[in-house]
Amino acid sequence: MHTFALLMLLAAEPSEVEPEAKEEAPDWNHGFHLTGEWGGGRTWLEEHGITFDIIYAAEVIANAAQQTGGQNATVTGHLDLAITIETEDLGLWPGGKFYAVGQTNHGQGINELVGSTSEISNIEAKPYIQLGEFFFEQALFKELSSLPSSSAPGPLITLRLGKQDANREFGTPRFGGNFLNNNFGLIPSTPFPSYPTNGLGATVVVQPVEWLAIKAMIIEGKPQVGSFGFDTAFVPDAGHFFIAGVAAKHTFGPNDRSTGTSSAGFFRQQGPMPDLTDDAPEPRMLESNYGFYVQHDERIYLHPEDKDDPRCLTVISRLGWSQPDRTVMPFFVGTSVAWHGMGSRQDDTVGIGFGYFTVAQQRHGTPGLGREFFVELFYKWRLTHFISLQPDLQYYRTPGGDGQDALLVGVRLKLKG
Repeated sequence: MHTFALLMLLAAEPSEVEPEAKEEAPDWNHGFHLTGEWGGGRTWLEEHGITFDIIYAAEVIANAAQQTGGQNATVTGHLDLAITIETEDLGLWPGGKFYAVGQTNHGQGINELVGSTSEISNIEAKPYIQLGEFFFEQALFKELSSLPSSSAPGPLITLRLGKQDANREFGTPRFGGNFLNNNFGLIPSTPFPSYPTNGLGATVVVQPVEWLAIKAMIIEGKPQVGSFGFDTAFVPDAGHFFIAGVAAKHTFGPNDRSTGTSSAGFFRQQGPMPDLTDDAPEPRMLESNYGFYVQHDERIYLHPEDKDDPRCLTVISRLGWSQPDRTVMPFFVGTSVAWHGMGSRQDDTVGIGFGYFTVAQQRHGTPGLGREFFVELFYKWRLTHFISLQPDLQYYRTPGGDGQDALLVGVRLKLKG
């Protein structure tokens, strides 16, 4: 399934190292929002628990390897309007949070021309308008302080109820959002409800010690674009999706500034699904699917003792497996490397990554298990903290398992309002 929306755009932000807070508010050009601080209104709202996020991304991608006539380039855009309300900052009870994001997409994705089994761009989707997520989250029990860390300790238990992206907890590596390719934001062999088909569900995260998180989620099995969840989660044969996992964090170096997280999980999908190996006009239906994933992301600072130096290396490795007779992409493995801070351009990022996955049903009907391989190279040029321009190059080997190789050249503009 797809991923991204505000999740992926915001997931990129932890890797974009922002400078230390200044005593005086920065001018517009050095601020963090295209629409500015609203005459101090934005800051006042945030101090009282209300945060608005406006993010727009647009991209142009062309297939330079296309050998036949016709269209070979597409334009896609995506807009997120999100609000977060923190109950404690509003003077209500501690630990509560309401979140909602409205989303709209326009244009045509490049995958319609290339034919990969997984969406090439992480903002790619058919045009729509929807309330992508709306949930209530509650942190329970006191914050932990058992271990020293560069990050703030979290609550013992966190509960989340409502329409949500399963990729929020179980798929997205912390530093993977800078890549345009969809497969660096999720594990394609794990078919959990994700952008743009987020689902109605419940999540629990238990953090017994600061370095360890235990997570579980149950969510509707067949959400639809534009649904609020209540109209699709409880219909006959809707099924459900259950996933559980653990994430272990470690820190090292001066001030424990360098950090990494290793995570693993298991899922079970319940509900009727076709047998992809059955060639009959009406293939037999299967009742469940299961699989697992493992991933690791590591951030290593060049000068960890200097908190004002953002230069760092990020490495991510991921692997996933699902039952091959009922999963479109049953096996995936991939890795990526990104460097943040290029000489005097300390906010810029360059990265390269590759992925490989198997295809249960090949695009042009070739029998047997197909295979796709892709590699991506990008440079993210941050003109300001709220405007970035990202040239991108991707190569796809046998998209769809038996398709024509593709060389994709593109550029993305991202604005943070």
